Amino acid sequence: MSLSQLHMSLPLELKLLLLLSRLELSENQAREARALIERIPDWSLLADEARRRFILPLAYRHLRSLATQGEVAEAQWDVMRRGSLDVIQHNLLIAGEQRRLVEHFLNPSRVPHLFFKGPSLAGRYYDDPAVRFCRDIDLLVPAAHVVELLDAMLAEGYVSWMPQALSRDRAALAFACRVHQVISLISPLGIPVEVHHQIDRSGNFYDTRKLIEEADVYRLNGVDLAVMPIAELFVYLCLHHTRHHWSHLHWLVDLDALQRHPDFNLAAVEQCAERRGLSTTLAACLELYHAVESPEPWQDELSANGYELVNSCLLALRGGRDTEIALSRTRVSPDLAYNWQAGLRHRLHGRRLHNVVMFFRPTYADYRLHPLPSRWQWIYHLTTPFQKAYSRFTIRRTRQ
Repeated sequence: MSLSQLHMSLPLELKLLLLLSRLELSENQAREARALIERIPDWSLLADEARRRFILPLAYRHLRSLATQGEVAEAQWDVMRRGSLDVIQHNLLIAGEQRRLVEHFLNPSRVPHLFFKGPSLAGRYYDDPAVRFCRDIDLLVPAAHVVELLDAMLAEGYVSWMPQALSRDRAALAFACRVHQVISLISPLGIPVEVHHQIDRSGNFYDTRKLIEEADVYRLNGVDLAVMPIAELFVYLCLHHTRHHWSHLHWLVDLDALQRHPDFNLAAVEQCAERRGLSTTLAACLELYHAVESPEPWQDELSANGYELVNSCLLALRGGRDTEIALSRTRVSPDLAYNWQAGLRHRLHGRRLHNVVMFFRPTYADYRLHPLPSRWQWIYHLTTPFQKAYSRFTIRRTRQ
């Protein structure tokens, strides 16, 4: 199926939402959006798709300015309004949680840190941060400080979600931090907080200490936040979202928001991408951004890399989570989805080697089942493969 055919096969609702995935619309985009609005058969389905693609408040704002009077039933506006208010309420809780993290945990203990994605991105680059859905808070902390931070948070009623049943025992926390790159906690108010000690899975692109040392300070709601400089953040978003095949529409809005900001400098972004070895990734992402500016992503204007990226983006949007998971099985490395992104170093640390390493790497569940002192924990690397193999064999037997 060609790119044009794939785009034509998208439901009308997705075509419209793809067009609305930017903070502002040009006259041509507004005209094309109005033409699609006239053809929408089910506005409740459109609202549900906008919610699932994480752009409901933004879509509601655009549609309110584009739809003519009487074109949408008042009951459907109410559905979108209530859904948008739910997102805004969640965002307010997220913002409050971020402030609490800074004032209650990070600053008092002088924990080096960096916020990325989510509420800090929305607060700095969106004209109205409320329209950007934020699912959780992403916090980068050096590995040497993670145990201290987790202990303090668990003591204040946070609950571990992944890995589950994390205890305050220092040996247990140290083991969990060693075998898990990300620790996910749920705050007492139900807000997910992801504590990272490395923002890329392979560790080939980013050094945590340097990222934190070179952070910008941005004041949001009276609180100073350590965040990535705009060029660094833009390149990181291209890397992260490409790994997930741009399966969420609010990621496209992020690209739009950063490019509209007065501090955005494309030359600086290109230099940053070159330093990171991500120039081809950046170029393809910019092609994707421009391709979806109109209802028809004309394939003649795309390079081979851009074509592949737009193609997988449309596939992931059409097929949802199952398609994204299927596409992820073809990744060339833990961080890179396509061969054209990878240099020799990344190929040497590719997906197959990563899978072998992960097969032998224990998890916190192994420790929780059989706690061993640090001098004996090498045993997990022997027992874990057998446990995983037995688990896979049992699952296959059950499915047969």
